[in-house]
Amino acid sequence: MTIRGLEVSLEGHEILCDLELSVRRGEILALLGPSGCGKTTLLRTIAGLQAPDGGSVSWAGEDQRSVPAHRRRFGMVFQDHALLPHRNVGANVAFGLRMQKVPAAERRRHVAEMLDMVGLDGYERRGVATLSGGEAQRVALARALVTEPKLLLADEPFAALDRPLHDRLLADVRHILTELRQTAIHVTHDHAEAFAIADRVALMRDGRIHRTATPQQLRDDPQDAWTATFLGLGTIWQPAGGVPRTGGQDVSTPWGTVTLTASVPTEPPPRGEFCILIRPEAVRPGGSSGVRAHLSDVRVVGDRTVATFHIPGAPPLEAYVPTDVTPGRHYRITLDPKGVTLLSPEP
Repeated sequence: MTIRGLEVSLEGHEILCDLELSVRRGEILALLGPSGCGKTTLLRTIAGLQAPDGGSVSWAGEDQRSVPAHRRRFGMVFQDHALLPHRNVGANVAFGLRMQKVPAAERRRHVAEMLDMVGLDGYERRGVATLSGGEAQRVALARALVTEPKLLLADEPFAALDRPLHDRLLADVRHILTELRQTAIHVTHDHAEAFAIADRVALMRDGRIHRTATPQQLRDDPQDAWTATFLGLGTIWQPAGGVPRTGGQDVSTPWGTVTLTASVPTEPPPRGEFCILIRPEAVRPGGSSGVRAHLSDVRVVGDRTVATFHIPGAPPLEAYVPTDVTPGRHYRITLDPKGVTLLSPEP
C-alpha cells in the first residue's frame, strides 16, 4: 500500500498534511504517535470511512479513492470490539463470510479454523456477553481475519486490557499475523506495544509521518530530540550554542566531561546545533570520583530500579541503579560515553 500527499481536514482543522507512507506486503507496521496526531483519522481514511481532501491511497498500484469501504477488502479491529451482542461467537466470526455469500458448510469450517488459531477452539456457541475482555478481542480479531483481508487495520485494540493480559495477547497476535503473513497497520500511542508487535514503526507527529524505521533503529538511533523524548529514551541536554558535530571530542556537561563516540545524525539540523541524549544506562552512580548529585526519587519500572538525580542548573537525570540506593542522599556520578548519543534538536 502506498499513500501520497494525503490531506484531511475536519471542521476546518487540518488533521493530515501532505502525509506519505508505504506498507510492504506481509509487513506489520505500527503507527505510533501521541494522542491527537491524526493516527485514527489516517486509519479511517485508509479504510474508506473518511474521504480525503487531497492525495491518494493505492493498493497494488490501484487508487482506492473510488472504491467504497466494503469493497476494499480491508479488515478492521477496534478497541471496543464492536461485536454483535445478539449473536453468538460463531455467528460474529462468520458475519463477513455471510456477506460474501460463502456456503454454510464452508463458513463453519473457516470459523472453526480461525477460532482455533486465536485460541478459542470450541467457542462457537458461546454468547459474547459471557466473554472476558481478552476473549472478546480474540473474537474481533478472528472476525477480521476469517475473510482473508488484503490489509488488517487495528485501532488501539489492546488499550482497555490489563497489563498481563495486554502483553500476552500482544505476543499471540504478533505470532498469528506473522504465521498468516498478514499485512497489517497497528495504531497505538504506546511505544513498548509498537516495538513488540511491529516489523517497522511509522512515527507520527502533527498530521505527518515524522520517521519510519525498525524498532531497533528507533531505539539505537533516535536522530532527534523529539523522537528520543517521545520514546522516553533518557535525558536531553542542549547547551547554548550546541555541541560539537562529530565524535571523538570532549564535551563539558553539568555531570562531567564526556567524549562523544557518536557521529552526526542522518538528518543534521540546518545550523549545525546539536544536543545529546544521556541514556539511563550511561549514568554511573556511587563511585569515588565524578560530580556530586542529589538523589531525589527511586522507583521500580518493570525489572529495573530507576533513580532521578538533580544538579543545580541542569535537567533531572534518570539512571538505572542498584536497589540499595537511598533517596535524599548525595552520590557522585559519572557518564559512560557508550550511552551518550548525539541528536538533532527538537524542530
